[in-house]
Amino acid sequence: MGAAKGDEPELGLRERKKRQTRLDLCMAARRLTVERGLDATTTDDIAKAVGVSPRTFFNYYDTKLDAVVGPVTEIGTPQARAEFIAGGPTGVLIDDVVALFASDYEPEAEVRESIALVAEIIKTEGRVLAAFIAAGARHEAAVRELLSARKGEEVDAEFAGVTAGIMSNLSTRAAMSLATNPDRSLADAIRAQCALAAELFRRPDNE
Repeated sequence: MGAAKGDEPELGLRERKKRQTRLDLCMAARRLTVERGLDATTTDDIAKAVGVSPRTFFNYYDTKLDAVVGPVTEIGTPQARAEFIAGGPTGVLIDDVVALFASDYEPEAEVRESIALVAEIIKTEGRVLAAFIAAGARHEAAVRELLSARKGEEVDAEFAGVTAGIMSNLSTRAAMSLATNPDRSLADAIRAQCALAAELFRRPDNE
């Protein structure tokens, strides 16, 4: 038992490093695509920008287009996912889904840059926009897996799809809202968008 416990911090560090490398490769792919265009960007260029071998690149992504789209199935941080599955942080599903998605929005500077890069790329690279759309099914599957793990049984695919669609849309609108309110954090912007959406379902007190 003692050896197993001793391995846990090392495993956690290794997983954090893997997650960071995956994100670094994504950011490098986006920066290079904005700078050079997708066709002129190679997987070797992306790997070199991050300081890893070309072989390491393929441990994380199959193609450069996959790297530009990024890890769509990784929703929130590992810690936030574990807390969500355990029923937290509040026990109220909508609040906990918001907390899960908002946990992805750090560090602030890098997320803001990432959003700006994607906005720039999809203006000229139709393949990237198509790839983001195609990735929606994988994103929905990841949301369904998290919801099922939290509930302890398989949730309906339609419910997972609605959840994924709502949160993706609200997250996008939250990012766009920062253009007029740059001092607000991205996480707070998501919560504000959710509060606006909730008004659609509010009923008069006498109903």
